[in-house]
Amino acid sequence: MDALKEFYGERDARQKQFEELKGKAEDDFEGKLSMEAFTEDWNASQFWYNDETATTLARQLLDGATDETKIAVVSAPSAFIQLKNLMVSLARCFSAYKS
Repeated sequence: MDALKEFYGERDARQKQFEELKGKAEDDFEGKLSMEAFTEDWNASQFWYNDETATTLARQLLDGATDETKIAVVSAPSAFIQLKNLMVSLARCFSAYKS
């Protein structure tokens, strides 16, 4: 029974952390996301990639993208994290060149 309580406590703490990250992201998040904020959900079909593979996927998604491009990352949290981090890095890079 203690193990179940611990499991639910960790799950609830992760959910709270996720909601806080989501709020920060919506308020112009400045930090870097990491997979530590996410856990595998055994009830969902998810694809987890190592950092190198997730970064490659994220770069391929951005290759040829324009301001009008819409990208959806479904069931691949690790790829989403890398995509989001690349987008933040690119935004910082290009904002440095604004006149």
